[in-house]
Amino acid sequence: MKTLNGIPESMLIPLAARAVETDHSEPIINDPYSKTIFEQLDYPFATITQAPSSQIGISIRTFILDRVVKYFIEHTKHPLIINIGSGLDTRYKRLKLDDVPWFDIDVPEAIEVRAPFFPETRYHKMIAKSMLDFDWIGQVKQDPIYHESQDILFIFEGILMYFDKATNAMLLEQISEAFKDHNLLFAIEHCSKTIAKHTKEHKSVSQLKSHPPFKYGYNTLRQLNAIKPSQLEVACEFNYFDYFSHRWGAFGLFRFIPFLKHRFNNKIVLMMN
Repeated sequence: MKTLNGIPESMLIPLAARAVETDHSEPIINDPYSKTIFEQLDYPFATITQAPSSQIGISIRTFILDRVVKYFIEHTKHPLIINIGSGLDTRYKRLKLDDVPWFDIDVPEAIEVRAPFFPETRYHKMIAKSMLDFDWIGQVKQDPIYHESQDILFIFEGILMYFDKATNAMLLEQISEAFKDHNLLFAIEHCSKTIAKHTKEHKSVSQLKSHPPFKYGYNTLRQLNAIKPSQLEVACEFNYFDYFSHRWGAFGLFRFIPFLKHRFNNKIVLMMN
């Protein structure tokens, strides 16, 4: 396997989590294709599969975003999904979305690892560019699967916490402006401000060879206003502690204590124009 450094290496964490979760006696998600990829890649996964809290959080993240994607497709006449920082995400295959227009966007070294497992189809395309190289917007708009009547769902899963506040704000502003003539829904994973300050203590990320640091998180929705474009509104927030409490052990009690709930877990935020 191509050597991955920095943020791209982090894409191996959710792959491993989904693969391990699939073998659980009562799995939160079932993802045999992640298990297939996991078993074929040459990487010392043992260093990142010994973190139960990370394992559960990623499984719940996957569960929530699967529901968001299915709801969006079911309630949208002409859906388009743009998955930014896709890594080795298997959602397109796991949910059997063969006839749904879908772009996976990631840096070239990540797409190089991804491509052998996900051959492009008529409706499933990959773009090998950094999300900050906005030429990808032109590539999307020039592709035959894109048209102006589509409603667009943007997915940011396990990526924006690696970029600072200014970059987060600029990225969301650029995308919102470029696609302003569409109905837009953003599904974004964020960590807390507390977690962002303690990457070295993260049970999985700290074990990566390249140790990519978290740079942005928020504890309360009011703090999220620092990066939210004016044309977007927060629709809802899903905190991972609110799901599968029996799997969290003692941490499951944090859902009853707002101060701890907002500071010691990640969440999915939905924003729309």
